[in-house]
Amino acid sequence: MRLNLKITQMGFILVGIPLVCELIFVGVLTYRVQQAEHEIKTQAATKEILFTAGSIGIVAGQAAANLAGYSKMPSRYFRHRYRSSVQLFMQRYNELENLLANDPKHLKIMQDTRPIVQKGIHLMSQIEESVDTGGMGKIVNSPMELFDAKRMMDSIADPIGIIMSDYVALAADGPQREAEERELVQITIAFGVAVNIIVAIFLANLFTSGIAGRVKRIAENITRVPKGIPLNRPLTGSDEIAQLDKFFHSMVDELDESRKMQRYLIAMVSHDLRSPLTTVSGLLTLLNAGAWGELSEEAQAKVGVAEADIYRLIALTNDLLDTERLASGKLELTFAEANISAAIQEGIDSVTTFADQHHVKLEVPPASDQFAEFDKDRIVQVLVNLLSNAVKYSPPNSTVSVHSESDKKWLKVWIEDHGRGVPAEYQQIIFEKFQQVTESDSREKGGKGLGLAICKTIIDQHGGSIGVESENGSGSKFWFKIPIKQKAAFNHQISLSDTVTP
Repeated sequence: MRLNLKITQMGFILVGIPLVCELIFVGVLTYRVQQAEHEIKTQAATKEILFTAGSIGIVAGQAAANLAGYSKMPSRYFRHRYRSSVQLFMQRYNELENLLANDPKHLKIMQDTRPIVQKGIHLMSQIEESVDTGGMGKIVNSPMELFDAKRMMDSIADPIGIIMSDYVALAADGPQREAEERELVQITIAFGVAVNIIVAIFLANLFTSGIAGRVKRIAENITRVPKGIPLNRPLTGSDEIAQLDKFFHSMVDELDESRKMQRYLIAMVSHDLRSPLTTVSGLLTLLNAGAWGELSEEAQAKVGVAEADIYRLIALTNDLLDTERLASGKLELTFAEANISAAIQEGIDSVTTFADQHHVKLEVPPASDQFAEFDKDRIVQVLVNLLSNAVKYSPPNSTVSVHSESDKKWLKVWIEDHGRGVPAEYQQIIFEKFQQVTESDSREKGGKGLGLAICKTIIDQHGGSIGVESENGSGSKFWFKIPIKQKAAFNHQISLSDTVTP
């Protein structure tokens, strides 16, 4: 499943949905914490109500007892204790009403009981006055008044008892309810975290899998371009990746068109050049040989220079043609089992005259029975190019040597010279087309930087590799290795546009 969204929209969703889930989680968690705190406060209030209600009964009894003591022994001590008890009683009664402000049922019980309380306190005040007027040690005018006062004060015990009974039951259930609230908070936290993790993973997988798959498809197209493999179909959609893919397809189409024009131009120019150059070369050779009369020494020198330039142009034309064939896949390899010693000898024979002109000695390796499956003509072409370069950049009276070795899997050949060497920063790029160590090499040594590029392509299509080991000023060792056995069928022709994996 892929949502047809832009990357920026995907980013908003990736951030927005988890944020909404977080807000919901925080809201639910806040509610659960508030419920737990409410339960804790309810338990604290319940305990305070029970304490206040219980103290009311105790203080009422103390007030009645102190009044009775004062009636029997009128003294300041009993009167002070009596009045303090009555004051504390009314204080606790008012406190209980305030504590029951959010409990209409029990608040009504207290309010209904207040007239009885007030009547009892009034009666007790009358008893106190009668004691005061009766004098020390005298009996109260009406002994029943004490009993009535006590009876009225005791009458508040029933409503207080109801309140205490209800709140005792509430207090008994409190720890369980408090534990349940705490458990709900823990469940909410665990559930919220789990949901957020699941949502985050789901969204990340949903979007990244789509993005990763599409980016992978573009990356695969990038690897197909140098191999000449057709690209995957353009991605659909209006997102940035689809636009990038469309732009890439358009760029590759333009690149292919420019490559076709380049190859056509190189093929046309090199083909049209080779025929007249060959004709001119033949005429110069005949002219230098005296076919139309003897030439003066100065004329022979001039013709010799012209003839050398023509040879250089013909070699460049042949390189251009080989390059075009290699790029277009028209040049094919024919694999056959061959002895590398024979190929090395042919390469040395082709370069011997060139080496003599540069006063460079070619060291011929001893013959060996090292067989492998390769296109002999193309390997000889590689050897000639490498030997020519070695001779070209070697000082006079130096030696160029060729060596080979093989194992069960690979055949390796290397050519050593004692020339100026190749700087480390150039050891990779010299195998690319039109690349040389210095710009002056083209003028002083000849060539346009195509020989090593052709060698690399031929070796690559053999499933091998090519490189150079060198230190600046200490000579060079150019090497290549190819498989002993080719993956293609014996004597099968392989186009150089095919991909051969070592």
